[in-house]
Amino acid sequence: MTKRALFLISDTGGGHRSAANAITAALDEIDRTVRFEHRIDDVAAHCSFPLTQLGFAYSTALRYAPPVYGALYYATNGRRRYKALVRFCEPLYRERLRDLFTAYVPDVIVSVHPLLNHAALRARSDARMTHVPLVTVITDLGKVHESWLTPEADAVVVPAREVYDRALTRGIDPARLRLLGQPIHPSFEDVTASKAELRAQLGLPSAGFITLLMAGGEGGGKLLQTTLALAKAHMHMHMVVVCGRNLTLKAKLEELAPGLATPMTVLGYTDKIPQLMRAADLLVTKAGPGSLAEANVAQIPSVVYDYVPGQERGNIDFVRRNGIGIVALTTPEVVRAVKMLVAHPERVKAMRELQAAVAPHQSARRIAALIEQITLHHTIPEDGALLRAEPRARRMAAAAAL
Repeated sequence: MTKRALFLISDTGGGHRSAANAITAALDEIDRTVRFEHRIDDVAAHCSFPLTQLGFAYSTALRYAPPVYGALYYATNGRRRYKALVRFCEPLYRERLRDLFTAYVPDVIVSVHPLLNHAALRARSDARMTHVPLVTVITDLGKVHESWLTPEADAVVVPAREVYDRALTRGIDPARLRLLGQPIHPSFEDVTASKAELRAQLGLPSAGFITLLMAGGEGGGKLLQTTLALAKAHMHMHMVVVCGRNLTLKAKLEELAPGLATPMTVLGYTDKIPQLMRAADLLVTKAGPGSLAEANVAQIPSVVYDYVPGQERGNIDFVRRNGIGIVALTTPEVVRAVKMLVAHPERVKAMRELQAAVAPHQSARRIAALIEQITLHHTIPEDGALLRAEPRARRMAAAAAL
């Protein structure tokens, strides 16, 4: 039996697509009578202008005017204000999103973007598909934007206790609410090699402190200035810099690296992040919720040097409140924070222990299990029933070894 899952995203940053990819990877592991066919759709492609330019506008605003983006975020973050935004945008998407539903005929709809929850509900009604369950997967932390909180959704998945509590205040029925963690790729759960083995596999130094620097898939923001400041600080460590798709940054760092005081490994886009996080001792990153959740599972403390105004402010508060890292929003603060942690490994150890308490273990697999049950039976399993069985890939590998 085959079921269709339609994932609604917008490519405003890479986090929403990454979350959808994590859940679909977990759906692919399901090894029972049901098989899930899935489609991840950037809804902007089905909208009218100006929503077709949403991704470009988002990237441009963050690159050239972050405070303006933050102001717009807060200006729409209220019940009445957000309803006004929905009324304005509805004519731009409603018919085309309805046509997407009727063309694909999904058995379950999963929204992984805040602006698409209300849109999906209305388009689902227009398509006469109210019997098709709608699952909202919230991928922000803290006091999340009003657009995430849709009481009419059939199930709402939240990543942290703070979000759960806020959802309750917005009228979401506890019976529809599940605290399952931030969806991160199942591969982060499946790294079993030791730190020494991982360093050998990755060609990294076998001994000493290793700091991993990242800035999301696009490798932008303050990554260059942060990297150079740390490299010139004469610390006893090795740096691994992941530049993502930013080939210009990668080429520049490769050119500068031989003349810098701190040894450095420069990487472009890589699928080895699960291994790199467990091989390193410290992560220096922007406050993307996916990166922070991945770091928690890998138990690598973070120094957070940047965040998206408004949208990622809750992530900053989450790091501070849980003691799982240090927030350092200027370059000198980053250098001081890293120096302190390099000099005091006991602080790093203490942060690792705190991470174990907040890590969203098996998040994508638990969400996939929820999607499976709500699709097949139109019921939501209890949290404790959502820890999936051993993944198929691991079972197959074990069987092959016998």
